[in-house]
Amino acid sequence: MWRAIGNREAGKLRPNSFSNRIKSTRIQTLELSNHKDIMSPHRGSVNSLQLDLTEGRYLLSGTSDASAAVFDVQHGTNYGGGEAITRHKCLFAVDKQHEHDHKYVVSSAVWYPVDTGLFVMGSYNHHINVWDTNTAQVVMDFKMSGKAYRTAMSPLATSLMLIAAGTEDVQVRLCDIASEAFAHTLSGHRGMSKKFAELNI
Repeated sequence: MWRAIGNREAGKLRPNSFSNRIKSTRIQTLELSNHKDIMSPHRGSVNSLQLDLTEGRYLLSGTSDASAAVFDVQHGTNYGGGEAITRHKCLFAVDKQHEHDHKYVVSSAVWYPVDTGLFVMGSYNHHINVWDTNTAQVVMDFKMSGKAYRTAMSPLATSLMLIAAGTEDVQVRLCDIASEAFAHTLSGHRGMSKKFAELNI
């Protein structure tokens, strides 16, 4: 890895190649934990995972079965009998039984970057919802013109509370939480950008 860093500093390695090498190295050294077990309530595949940016404690998941859940990954909810495994059950889940449910796939779930009081979910039901973590209720709803494929929020822009949303109509919309309105629409895309799937603004 140090050789790759040296080559990047010397300009011998392009940014994308450097990033791909770092990701590949990290993936190859991943190991399953023998001490933690996340007890998932989901029945479908996980489409989105994010650890909160403030404490690094709460894990948010969004899945293809139209549900989302929050887990405390630092403090277990119970311990295996005689085993050194800490089990982490979800603190709460939002599913099809909830009054503000997503009937379709939850494509993206992200934390509000400043605190864990809010999180944002994008769905194939053409909505991006802002949820209050404490009450498990929708506090804001942005109706999109198509399926929401990806949502992102900047961890740096604390004065502007914008959600970037990529939808099937190949436009990127900026949703302003403060005004509860669309701030901008970024047009000009001719097809769904694969790069937006990797967007981390």
